[in-house]
Amino acid sequence: MKKKYFILVLFFFTGCFPFSAHDERLVGKFSLSATDIDSDMSLCYGVSSGGRIGIVDATVFAVGFNNDYVIAKQHPKGQRDEPDKSITNYYIVPIKMDTTIFVVKDNVIGPLTEEEFVAKRKELDIPDDLTFTKVFKDLE
Repeated sequence: MKKKYFILVLFFFTGCFPFSAHDERLVGKFSLSATDIDSDMSLCYGVSSGGRIGIVDATVFAVGFNNDYVIAKQHPKGQRDEPDKSITNYYIVPIKMDTTIFVVKDNVIGPLTEEEFVAKRKELDIPDDLTFTKVFKDLE
């Protein structure tokens, strides 16, 4: 009987402590999250059920945001699940978007090349003062 309670208590405490490598709220319902190691860093969106969905997959290494947009730089996963640092993808995520769980990812603009990113910023009239203010040098 004591063994059952011990196991129950163990599971309870395991579920209550954050064991992620990184968990940081950015703006609104957006956050950066890495489950085990920093190279798992993703841009996530909080849903009404309390969970989160990844909207820009690993490895996100730089972000910036204002009241209208989140911008992100990402190295896609390459061989052996390591970030391919020879490729940099850019993303633009409108903060005021359709927030149903089925279409959140459809609002993400990207992956874009640097040239496409610059052109899209101009098209959307995103101000120059929105820069990549959070950069993870070890992932860059």
